[in-house]
Amino acid sequence: MKQFTLLFLLSFQILFAGQIEHINIGNQDFMFTKETYDIYDSKGEVLRVYKEERNNDLHFMFSLILKDRTGPCSEKSLEDGYYEINGTTVTLYSAWNRRGKAYDAPYGARIQVYHLNENYDLERISSKIYIETQRQNYDESSGMQYLFTAPKTKEEKEKLRQYIDKVERDFKGVFLYHKEAKILLKEVEDAMARKMKATWK
Repeated sequence: MKQFTLLFLLSFQILFAGQIEHINIGNQDFMFTKETYDIYDSKGEVLRVYKEERNNDLHFMFSLILKDRTGPCSEKSLEDGYYEINGTTVTLYSAWNRRGKAYDAPYGARIQVYHLNENYDLERISSKIYIETQRQNYDESSGMQYLFTAPKTKEEKEKLRQYIDKVERDFKGVFLYHKEAKILLKEVEDAMARKMKATWK
């Protein structure tokens, strides 16, 4: 019982640490919390969104990494996030990059769209991604190489398919190719510019 109480108190402290904002979307109240973390070699900030029920209970909707820096100074994996609310729609933007010798860190972007459904929950209606999980030519056995050179053999096509399947599972989205991927990267880049502009206001 004592252990359960301690875990509950720790969870309570984590939940309500940091910045809290109450936002009404389509006549439904939501709580947006921003919490900082410093765990091992990772430092950053995460957004968590909860639906506020009438009985004062909180129902978790989704989370978004707003900022993450992982690794030593010479080889960092970078992740940045931003969100925008438009009516009953919440759009989440994520960007991954790398610094220095972080050859096996991801590069890419994702856009997730949540919409208020008939139950007043924020339901994810789309998620689009483009991810390079490592630097080009870092691992020539990876199916990622066929994002840059079209696969020719059945084996090469299978390697690419396996790569895409894994990325879609790990990053939770539908993989985009070529022109669509470039559009996605540009949209996320523009969103991060808006984030920077809002920060300096």
